[in-house]
Amino acid sequence: MKGRASGYGWTILIRIAAFLVFAFLLLPLLVLIPVSLTSGTMLVLPTPGYSMRWYEDVFYNPIWLNALRNSLIIAAVTMSVSLVLGTMAAIGIWRLAPRMRGVALALISVPIVTPAVIAAVAMFIFHAGIGIGGTMTSIVLGHIAISAPFVVITVLSSLDVFDNRLMMAAASLGAPPGKAFWNVMLPIITPGIVSGAIFAFLTSFDEIVLVLFLGSPGMRTLPQELFSGIREQMTPSIAVIANMLIVVATAAIIAVEMLRRRIVSVVDRK
Repeated sequence: MKGRASGYGWTILIRIAAFLVFAFLLLPLLVLIPVSLTSGTMLVLPTPGYSMRWYEDVFYNPIWLNALRNSLIIAAVTMSVSLVLGTMAAIGIWRLAPRMRGVALALISVPIVTPAVIAAVAMFIFHAGIGIGGTMTSIVLGHIAISAPFVVITVLSSLDVFDNRLMMAAASLGAPPGKAFWNVMLPIITPGIVSGAIFAFLTSFDEIVLVLFLGSPGMRTLPQELFSGIREQMTPSIAVIANMLIVVATAAIIAVEMLRRRIVSVVDRK
Protein backbone atom coordinates (compact mmCIF):
# COMPACT_ATOMS: atom_id res chain seq x y z
CA MET A 1 0.00 0.00 0.00
CA LYS A 2 2.79 2.37 0.91
CA GLY A 3 4.56 1.65 -2.39
CA ARG A 4 1.36 2.33 -4.33
CA ALA A 5 0.82 5.63 -2.52
CA SER A 6 4.41 6.65 -3.26
CA GLY A 7 4.00 5.76 -6.94
CA TYR A 8 0.74 7.69 -7.14
CA GLY A 9 2.44 10.73 -5.57
CA TRP A 10 5.22 10.64 -8.15
CA THR A 11 2.62 10.40 -10.92
CA ILE A 12 0.89 13.54 -9.62
CA LEU A 13 4.21 15.41 -9.43
CA ILE A 14 5.14 14.42 -12.97
CA ARG A 15 1.77 15.58 -14.27
CA ILE A 16 2.09 18.90 -12.47
CA ALA A 17 5.60 19.36 -13.87
CA ALA A 18 4.34 18.55 -17.37
CA PHE A 19 1.48 21.05 -16.97
CA LEU A 20 3.91 23.77 -15.84
CA VAL A 21 6.19 23.11 -18.82
CA PHE A 22 3.27 23.29 -21.24
CA ALA A 23 2.06 26.51 -19.58
CA PHE A 24 5.56 28.01 -19.86
CA LEU A 25 5.66 27.17 -23.56
CA LEU A 26 2.10 28.07 -24.53
CA LEU A 27 1.19 31.14 -22.47
CA PRO A 28 3.44 33.52 -24.48
CA LEU A 29 1.68 32.31 -27.65
CA LEU A 30 -1.81 32.64 -26.16
CA VAL A 31 -1.10 36.29 -25.41
CA LEU A 32 -1.28 36.91 -29.17
CA ILE A 33 -5.02 36.15 -29.20
CA PRO A 34 -6.23 39.16 -27.17
CA VAL A 35 -3.57 41.37 -28.76
CA SER A 36 -4.87 40.52 -32.24
CA LEU A 37 -8.40 41.49 -31.12
CA THR A 38 -7.43 44.89 -29.77
CA SER A 39 -9.25 48.02 -30.85
CA GLY A 40 -6.08 50.06 -30.40
CA THR A 41 -3.11 50.52 -32.68
CA MET A 42 -0.33 49.14 -30.48
CA LEU A 43 0.83 45.69 -29.40
CA VAL A 44 0.05 46.15 -25.71
CA LEU A 45 -1.73 44.40 -22.86
CA PRO A 46 -4.20 45.07 -21.42
CA THR A 47 -6.00 46.13 -24.57
CA PRO A 48 -8.14 49.30 -24.62
CA GLY A 49 -10.98 47.29 -26.14
CA TYR A 50 -11.78 44.50 -28.54
CA SER A 51 -12.42 44.66 -32.26
CA MET A 52 -12.02 42.62 -35.45
CA ARG A 53 -10.52 45.57 -37.31
CA TRP A 54 -7.06 44.04 -37.60
CA TYR A 55 -8.41 40.78 -38.99
CA GLU A 56 -10.24 42.84 -41.60
CA ASP A 57 -7.03 44.74 -42.27
CA VAL A 58 -5.22 41.49 -43.03
CA PHE A 59 -7.90 39.79 -45.10
CA TYR A 60 -8.67 42.88 -47.18
CA ASN A 61 -5.12 44.20 -47.51
CA PRO A 62 -3.65 43.36 -50.94
CA ILE A 63 -0.11 43.35 -49.52
CA TRP A 64 -0.89 40.61 -47.00
CA LEU A 65 -3.04 38.67 -49.48
CA ASN A 66 -0.34 38.74 -52.15
CA ALA A 67 2.26 37.55 -49.64
CA LEU A 68 -0.08 34.75 -48.50
CA ARG A 69 -0.69 33.70 -52.11
CA ASN A 70 3.05 33.59 -52.81
CA SER A 71 3.71 31.55 -49.66
CA LEU A 72 0.97 29.04 -50.47
CA ILE A 73 2.15 28.59 -54.08
CA ILE A 74 5.79 28.19 -53.07
CA ALA A 75 4.94 25.80 -50.23
CA ALA A 76 2.61 23.70 -52.41
CA VAL A 77 5.15 23.33 -55.22
CA THR A 78 7.94 22.65 -52.73
CA MET A 79 5.86 19.99 -50.99
CA SER A 80 4.93 18.25 -54.25
CA VAL A 81 8.46 18.09 -55.65
CA SER A 82 9.99 17.20 -52.27
CA LEU A 83 7.44 14.41 -51.88
CA VAL A 84 8.45 12.75 -55.14
CA LEU A 85 12.20 13.24 -54.76
CA GLY A 86 12.24 12.40 -51.05
CA THR A 87 10.20 9.20 -51.44
CA MET A 88 12.39 7.98 -54.30
CA ALA A 89 15.54 8.79 -52.33
CA ALA A 90 14.20 7.07 -49.21
CA ILE A 91 13.44 3.86 -51.10
CA GLY A 92 16.87 3.95 -52.72
CA ILE A 93 18.60 4.46 -49.35
CA TRP A 94 16.47 1.73 -47.78
CA ARG A 95 17.72 -0.76 -50.36
CA LEU A 96 21.38 -0.02 -49.61
CA ALA A 97 23.58 -2.02 -47.28
CA PRO A 98 23.34 -0.83 -43.63
CA ARG A 99 26.76 0.84 -43.66
CA MET A 100 26.11 2.67 -46.93
CA ARG A 101 22.62 3.59 -45.72
CA GLY A 102 24.10 5.53 -42.81
CA VAL A 103 26.49 7.42 -45.10
CA ALA A 104 23.73 8.27 -47.58
CA LEU A 105 21.40 9.45 -44.83
CA ALA A 106 24.16 11.63 -43.38
CA LEU A 107 24.71 13.28 -46.77
CA ILE A 108 20.98 13.79 -47.28
CA SER A 109 20.75 15.47 -43.85
CA VAL A 110 23.46 18.06 -44.59
CA PRO A 111 20.94 20.76 -45.70
CA ILE A 112 19.11 20.36 -42.37
CA VAL A 113 22.15 20.87 -40.15
CA THR A 114 23.80 23.57 -42.29
CA PRO A 115 23.21 27.07 -40.84
CA ALA A 116 20.48 28.79 -42.83
CA VAL A 117 22.58 31.87 -43.57
CA ILE A 118 25.41 29.80 -45.05
CA ALA A 119 23.00 27.83 -47.21
CA ALA A 120 21.26 31.03 -48.31
CA VAL A 121 24.52 32.71 -49.35
CA ALA A 122 25.65 29.64 -51.30
CA MET A 123 22.29 29.34 -53.08
CA PHE A 124 22.23 33.07 -53.82
CA ILE A 125 25.63 32.90 -55.55
CA PHE A 126 24.72 29.75 -57.46
CA HIS A 127 21.27 30.92 -58.58
CA ALA A 128 22.61 34.34 -59.60
CA GLY A 129 25.24 32.58 -61.68
CA ILE A 130 22.65 30.59 -63.64
CA GLY A 131 20.32 33.57 -64.05
CA ILE A 132 17.37 32.69 -61.82
CA GLY A 133 18.16 34.91 -58.84
CA GLY A 134 15.27 36.90 -57.41
CA THR A 135 12.57 34.68 -58.92
CA MET A 136 10.00 32.30 -57.47
CA THR A 137 11.90 29.44 -59.11
CA SER A 138 14.96 30.32 -57.05
CA ILE A 139 12.96 30.31 -53.82
CA VAL A 140 11.26 27.01 -54.66
CA LEU A 141 14.56 25.31 -55.47
CA GLY A 142 16.06 26.56 -52.22
CA HIS A 143 13.07 25.34 -50.23
CA ILE A 144 13.17 21.94 -51.92
CA ALA A 145 16.79 21.55 -50.87
CA ILE A 146 15.91 22.00 -47.19
CA SER A 147 12.50 20.27 -47.27
CA ALA A 148 13.23 17.05 -49.16
CA PRO A 149 15.44 15.61 -46.35
CA PHE A 150 12.43 15.67 -44.01
CA VAL A 151 10.49 13.55 -46.47
CA VAL A 152 13.41 11.12 -46.70
CA ILE A 153 13.58 10.74 -42.92
CA THR A 154 9.84 10.21 -42.40
CA VAL A 155 9.51 7.76 -45.29
CA LEU A 156 12.51 5.80 -44.02
CA SER A 157 10.80 5.50 -40.63
CA SER A 158 7.82 3.90 -42.37
CA LEU A 159 10.06 1.61 -44.43
CA ASP A 160 11.64 0.34 -41.21
CA VAL A 161 8.36 -1.47 -40.44
CA PHE A 162 7.85 -2.66 -44.02
CA ASP A 163 8.43 -6.34 -44.76
CA ASN A 164 10.29 -6.62 -48.06
CA ARG A 165 8.99 -10.17 -48.45
CA LEU A 166 5.69 -8.65 -49.49
CA MET A 167 7.39 -7.17 -52.57
CA MET A 168 9.03 -10.50 -53.31
CA ALA A 169 5.66 -12.23 -53.02
CA ALA A 170 4.09 -9.71 -55.39
CA ALA A 171 6.93 -10.25 -57.88
CA SER A 172 6.55 -14.03 -57.65
CA LEU A 173 2.88 -13.62 -58.57
CA GLY A 174 3.83 -11.72 -61.71
CA ALA A 175 3.34 -8.12 -60.59
CA PRO A 176 5.73 -5.67 -62.29
CA PRO A 177 7.79 -3.42 -59.98
CA GLY A 178 5.58 -0.38 -60.53
CA LYS A 179 2.38 -2.23 -59.79
CA ALA A 180 3.90 -3.94 -56.76
CA PHE A 181 5.00 -0.57 -55.39
CA TRP A 182 1.59 1.01 -55.98
CA ASN A 183 -0.50 -1.82 -54.53
CA VAL A 184 1.79 -3.25 -51.84
CA MET A 185 4.41 -0.79 -50.59
CA LEU A 186 2.65 2.56 -51.06
CA PRO A 187 -0.38 1.86 -48.82
CA ILE A 188 1.92 0.81 -45.95
CA ILE A 189 4.33 3.74 -46.16
CA THR A 190 1.62 6.34 -46.82
CA PRO A 191 1.68 7.67 -43.20
CA GLY A 192 5.38 8.44 -43.57
CA ILE A 193 4.83 10.08 -46.94
CA VAL A 194 2.02 12.26 -45.62
CA SER A 195 4.06 13.21 -42.55
CA GLY A 196 6.95 14.18 -44.81
CA ALA A 197 4.61 16.23 -46.97
CA ILE A 198 3.37 18.13 -43.91
CA PHE A 199 6.90 18.82 -42.70
CA ALA A 200 7.95 19.95 -46.19
CA PHE A 201 4.97 22.30 -46.46
CA LEU A 202 5.56 23.85 -43.04
CA THR A 203 9.31 24.18 -43.64
CA SER A 204 8.66 26.13 -46.82
CA PHE A 205 5.69 28.11 -45.52
CA ASP A 206 7.52 29.37 -42.40
CA GLU A 207 10.99 29.85 -43.92
CA ILE A 208 12.38 33.38 -44.10
CA VAL A 209 16.19 33.36 -44.30
CA LEU A 210 16.37 31.86 -47.80
CA VAL A 211 13.61 34.19 -48.98
CA LEU A 212 15.54 37.24 -47.80
CA PHE A 213 18.49 36.20 -49.97
CA LEU A 214 16.76 34.54 -52.93
CA GLY A 215 13.65 36.71 -53.23
CA SER A 216 13.13 40.18 -54.64
CA PRO A 217 11.05 43.27 -53.77
CA GLY A 218 8.31 41.95 -56.05
CA MET A 219 8.40 38.43 -54.66
CA ARG A 220 7.56 38.59 -50.96
CA THR A 221 6.20 35.82 -48.77
CA LEU A 222 4.08 35.94 -45.62
CA PRO A 223 6.98 35.43 -43.15
CA GLN A 224 8.93 38.11 -45.02
CA GLU A 225 6.05 40.60 -44.73
CA LEU A 226 5.73 39.66 -41.06
CA PHE A 227 9.42 40.34 -40.51
CA SER A 228 9.17 43.67 -42.32
CA GLY A 229 6.12 44.63 -40.26
CA ILE A 230 7.97 43.93 -37.02
CA ARG A 231 10.80 46.21 -38.08
CA GLU A 232 8.73 49.04 -39.56
CA GLN A 233 5.15 49.25 -38.23
CA MET A 234 4.46 46.94 -35.25
CA THR A 235 0.69 47.05 -35.69
CA PRO A 236 -1.65 44.35 -34.31
CA SER A 237 -1.86 42.94 -37.84
CA ILE A 238 1.38 41.19 -36.95
CA ALA A 239 -0.39 39.35 -34.14
CA VAL A 240 -3.13 38.28 -36.57
CA ILE A 241 -0.57 36.78 -38.97
CA ALA A 242 1.26 35.13 -36.07
CA ASN A 243 -2.02 33.52 -34.94
CA MET A 244 -2.61 32.20 -38.45
CA LEU A 245 0.86 30.63 -38.55
CA ILE A 246 0.34 29.07 -35.11
CA VAL A 247 -3.00 27.56 -36.16
CA VAL A 248 -1.47 26.07 -39.31
CA ALA A 249 1.48 24.64 -37.38
CA THR A 250 -0.78 23.22 -34.65
CA ALA A 251 -3.06 21.53 -37.17
CA ALA A 252 -0.03 20.02 -38.88
CA ILE A 253 1.42 18.73 -35.60
CA ILE A 254 -1.90 17.09 -34.73
CA ALA A 255 -2.00 15.43 -38.15
CA VAL A 256 1.56 14.15 -37.75
CA GLU A 257 0.74 12.75 -34.30
CA MET A 258 -2.29 10.92 -35.68
CA LEU A 259 -0.13 9.41 -38.41
CA ARG A 260 2.52 8.44 -35.86
CA ARG A 261 -0.09 6.56 -33.85
CA ARG A 262 -1.19 4.78 -37.01
CA ILE A 263 2.38 3.68 -37.66
CA VAL A 264 2.73 2.47 -34.07
CA SER A 265 -0.51 0.51 -34.35
CA VAL A 266 0.76 -1.16 -37.53
CA VAL A 267 3.97 -2.15 -35.75
CA ASP A 268 2.04 -3.49 -32.75
CA ARG A 269 -0.19 -5.63 -34.98
CA LYS A 270 2.94 -7.17 -36.43
